[in-house]
Amino acid sequence: MMMGMWVSQILAATARFGVADAIARGVTSSDDLAREADANPSALYRLLRAAATVGLVTETAPKTFALTPLGECLRTDAPGSMRDLIIAECAPGHWLPWGRLYDAVKSGRSTAPETLGMNMWEYYAKNHEEGLTFARGMGNLSAMVSQDVTRLYDAKPFKNIVDIGGSQGVLLRGLLAQNPNARGVIFDLPEVIDEAKKVVTDDRIELVAGDFFKSVPSGADLYVLKSILHDWPDDKCVAIIRNIHSASQEGAKLLLVEMLLPDQPQPSPVTSWT
Repeated sequence: MMMGMWVSQILAATARFGVADAIARGVTSSDDLAREADANPSALYRLLRAAATVGLVTETAPKTFALTPLGECLRTDAPGSMRDLIIAECAPGHWLPWGRLYDAVKSGRSTAPETLGMNMWEYYAKNHEEGLTFARGMGNLSAMVSQDVTRLYDAKPFKNIVDIGGSQGVLLRGLLAQNPNARGVIFDLPEVIDEAKKVVTDDRIELVAGDFFKSVPSGADLYVLKSILHDWPDDKCVAIIRNIHSASQEGAKLLLVEMLLPDQPQPSPVTSWT
């Protein structure tokens, strides 16, 4: 348990160096992987050796590596990829505030503003690449849950769906796939929308930039909030939902997608996220 933070950083460093993508292309020598990653060969070999101990790769011959099924999750193009989510969780925006958990519990306040010099969303806006990794990481998370949501929730009655804080629209695209007559809107911060333009090609989806604390696109008959409310205190959550209510047409629905706290303590990420 004490060394869990070591494992997290082994995961993140292996992901950031693109090891899984390179091995999938046939690059298996640690020296060749180091050249591709622009890393020190000796240090990368030691990283790969550590990655082998946690099950990401296997050393098939001296300084030669292959991916395990677990390591496949670090591939950018793998179904269920977790690459960006892992990088984002172990990058400074998340990692540094977690290092001050004791102070947060003692004071009852978030340490992120003091640790980062600003709140997390301002930090991501100023640290563009890390912010984009976080947005793609949310896409990783959306991909994991979108299949279940689209299986359990019937979006066919709706004609205009707005995904609030929808990042790159993974969930919205899943909802539209079951409803060919519907159109959708991804609503997110300007820097997130700029990146979404690179990956969203469906002409039924409109990309709109804005701030959900001020207003949201109007006139939809279904609004979606996935993994949004757990980030904010109650008064902020109320402000978001009031803005959705004000923008909604009569009879519109609000679909909330969040993890729930288990009734009894058990292994669950939600206890660390809320």
